Amino acid sequence: LDPALTPVSALLLRSPMDRGGLAMPAASTPVAGQLRPIGTPLNVSGFTPGAERYFEEAFQSMGLVPVRGIGTSHSNHYDATPLEPGSTISVQMVRGDVNLSASGTVTHISGKKIYAFGHPFMSMGYTDMPLNSAAVMTIIPHLDISQKISATTGFVGSIRQDRATGIMGISGEEPKMLPVRLKLRTSRNEDKEFRYEAVMDTFLTPFLLTLTVYNSILASERAIGDQTLQVKCTISIEGQTNVEFENSVSDVTSTSVLAAVAAASPVHFLLNSGFDNLKMKSIDIEVVAQEKAKKARLEKVWQDKLEARPGEELNLTVFLRKPNGEIMSEKYPVKIPEDITPGPLKIVVGDGVSLTKVDVEADRQRYVPENLGQLIKAINNLKKNDRLYIRIFRDRVGTIVGGEGMPDLPPSLIALYTSKKTSGDVHSVGVAVYVEHELPATEYVLEGHKVIEVRVKS
Repeated sequence: LDPALTPVSALLLRSPMDRGGLAMPAASTPVAGQLRPIGTPLNVSGFTPGAERYFEEAFQSMGLVPVRGIGTSHSNHYDATPLEPGSTISVQMVRGDVNLSASGTVTHISGKKIYAFGHPFMSMGYTDMPLNSAAVMTIIPHLDISQKISATTGFVGSIRQDRATGIMGISGEEPKMLPVRLKLRTSRNEDKEFRYEAVMDTFLTPFLLTLTVYNSILASERAIGDQTLQVKCTISIEGQTNVEFENSVSDVTSTSVLAAVAAASPVHFLLNSGFDNLKMKSIDIEVVAQEKAKKARLEKVWQDKLEARPGEELNLTVFLRKPNGEIMSEKYPVKIPEDITPGPLKIVVGDGVSLTKVDVEADRQRYVPENLGQLIKAINNLKKNDRLYIRIFRDRVGTIVGGEGMPDLPPSLIALYTSKKTSGDVHSVGVAVYVEHELPATEYVLEGHKVIEVRVKS
């Protein structure tokens, strides 16, 4: 579960200084004298100018033009005029402490069905988003594209289709929204809390979470300079255990967006898992900020003995190097398994991300969860990058069957599972893991791994 592999991160992981790196899908450049479709006005409220600028190209690639809005107004401030052709409506993507809504015009009303825009919104096909009435405050004229400033007023229903000729909504229908609570502990030890709802969609939900988390961090923290952000994400799912995901980021320029992508990444993988029984109830995000770099690299590992008997303890000394060259050391006792057979034994020490990359490169995680429970278990078991792990293993053939690892199997079962008569759901692995310890969390973002070898005596 690498946040840098999600489509959202491919859109956003660029330097805020030079906008370099991965290219943003851009709208086609207009040719002089050639007509082109105008963008749909996207009213933004509660967002910082920096967040708007950073996401502007992403919105434009979707055919949306961000304009300053004034959020949601009380409907009793305006005449209770029923919707009719020519009325202004808005489609909300985020509502609450921050608001994001696209405004347009009603085209036709037939019973409970409302047709509007007369052009595609984002060409999403079947969808489910809040449809509200709106009031136009003013129009800012411009020779290129004029901007319409509007405010969302009363609830109308839900947008159910977004097609090439317009959108179609059903009045009175309640859309499914994802409640989000974001807690931020600033670098000045201030606690801030934001509450809002985002639409449920395989692409839009992770994208909107990235936007809102990034905006909340940027509103309180520096954009350039040494910074460390700790992110914790808890997702409540109906009928399942909670999803728990943690990640820490320490950088100079991209810390905020990396933290935002990390917060949204488990939502992306859940929504794109293909499991129909997934029903998210809410998401809680906690971010802790520090205005200092908190990185450390695993420099070396020292062992006090090269041979040991089963059940005997081995003392490891781990050395970590900070960016300023300072060396930190810590000792950890490791017990050799009592029932292990004699022979060479390997011990790897490393941070969670480094060990995960080692496993991926060695093809030890080549499996696909077969149900939602396995996927949630896989996310909850993801290793973290703010602590070290000690793994005792031996090179030995095993298998992954039905998404579950079975290392160190007897030869007879290995022959059965890897038979030419069986194909598709069985994969071989070359490592038998006996013990894996997760060490206490540190205040640093760690990097690196080392492998040592011990001979087990009879």
